[in-house]
Amino acid sequence: MKKRGPIVMIAGAALIVIAFATSYSVMERMGAGLGKNGFFPSPENMFDEVSEKETIDSGMAYTFSHTVSSSQVPLMWGLYMTDYNQDDKVTINVTDIFGDKLGSFEEGEPIFIKSFMIPKVDTYSFNVENTGNSSVTAEMMFSENPEKSKALTDPNSSFNQNIVPLAAAGFMLIIGIIAVISGIILSVIDWKKNRNQSRYI
Repeated sequence: MKKRGPIVMIAGAALIVIAFATSYSVMERMGAGLGKNGFFPSPENMFDEVSEKETIDSGMAYTFSHTVSSSQVPLMWGLYMTDYNQDDKVTINVTDIFGDKLGSFEEGEPIFIKSFMIPKVDTYSFNVENTGNSSVTAEMMFSENPEKSKALTDPNSSFNQNIVPLAAAGFMLIIGIIAVISGIILSVIDWKKNRNQSRYI
């Protein structure tokens, strides 16, 4: 009798067990560190530089500045409203040191992430205007050349310690489930074949 079905099922079950074990180990390692973001890293951990938190009253604006150290590489930047309420809204205007506009954005979500190619070494301003009805507390986050960001390249970063293992566990879980289902189907097919053959013996 063919054993391919049970073998595939066992392999799939092993992948599922490994996936759950990996997920459990990540959550257990975080332990008491689990906050409102759960086992996912806070937005600040995804960037190399983070500004101080600033409270912006309704109808007022605050300008965050960032000086880049290189040119012709992407600058990933983000706004994080740490005390976000559903009706909070801001308008962000990005300019260089000469006042030339590089973009204008309206946002009503707690986290807003964009990027642009740095034309030259310069100081860039991010003017955040609170267009909502209540004050907001916000911070700006920056990463030059994000592909080489510490958040992605540092093996001890929250991204590599939490997100990568969880993504791998999710992939293994999907493959494991597919393998178990395939093993069951193969087992049924082989059983029917053996049953039909036994009739002629």
